[in-house]
Amino acid sequence: MLVPLVSRAIDILAIVLVLVAAAAFGFGLSALGQNEDFRAVYLMIVGALALRASTEILRPRGGGA
Repeated sequence: MLVPLVSRAIDILAIVLVLVAAAAFGFGLSALGQNEDFRAVYLMIVGALALRASTEILRPRGGGA
């Protein structure tokens, strides 16, 4: 009974991380347009890390690979 709730919570967390990544990339592009290079690079890194975290959460775990 608890497993489906945990699975759903993990899925929601992954979706939130994808949205955070998209927002960070968008703000990073906006910062690039305003010639704020350091802020743009920082936001792009945050977006990349959020996207990687999201995919790591959703990746199925193998037992004996």
